[in-house]
Amino acid sequence: MISGSRFITGTCLILGGRGFVGSGVAVAAREAGWDVTVAGRAEVAGLSGARFDVVINANGNASRFRAEQDPWFDFEASLVPVYHSLFDFEYERYVFLSTVDVYNDTESSQGTREETLIDPLALGAYGFHKRQAELCVMRTCPKFLVLRLGQMIGSGLKKGPVYDIINDQPLWIDPTSRLPFMNTTNVGRVLFQLLEADVDSQVFNVCGRTSIEFSRVMELVPTVSSQQELLESAVQVYEVATDKLEKICSVPDSWDEIKTFVSEALGE
Repeated sequence: MISGSRFITGTCLILGGRGFVGSGVAVAAREAGWDVTVAGRAEVAGLSGARFDVVINANGNASRFRAEQDPWFDFEASLVPVYHSLFDFEYERYVFLSTVDVYNDTESSQGTREETLIDPLALGAYGFHKRQAELCVMRTCPKFLVLRLGQMIGSGLKKGPVYDIINDQPLWIDPTSRLPFMNTTNVGRVLFQLLEADVDSQVFNVCGRTSIEFSRVMELVPTVSSQQELLESAVQVYEVATDKLEKICSVPDSWDEIKTFVSEALGE
């Protein structure tokens, strides 16, 4: 919920707007009344020099595993295109969709506050490149928003532990792992609430309130408990602070997000 905001719409370019997160943002943009242009990598060159009120960058590698296996690929996919895009277009505001993996300590809400100091040299390749991209945006754009995303669910989900649970695939995450969840369309809705509130040059964690154990997610799928193949893997814990965002926007609860998504995915 927004208080004291002014309603704005205009033109927005969504880089990666046909991807998993970007497509959800595009849905929210159209809902909010924006004139939306969606561009993949093949279309970016043809738009060079065009003017938009807002450029939203939802591009880049989204696989932490691949980033750690092939850091050079991740550098070229997640950092180089961001820096190019800062100069390819004319715009009033620039929004970069980053990740909570830029934090050194994801296991406590104190370690994931937006003002937390980050040691980039202690990050893995995925978080390191996303952090460098954030700094490029902050250094270049007079008006920017950096949104650090948690675990995403939504239309078009084709990989990840929630997908594996629903499709009875081997689970590559320990069931005691805890993560926050948010639907990609709600990420977009939060983004446009922030634009409507005329918030500039700030960083926000954008994910559901609270974190949910994957064992609870597994309980939502009737066949999982007896059939799911659990592969040996480390426990992942993400306790992400959302209080800064909650002062401006209505933030959904992670459990509500995951229940709704699983129910729709199972056709219930």
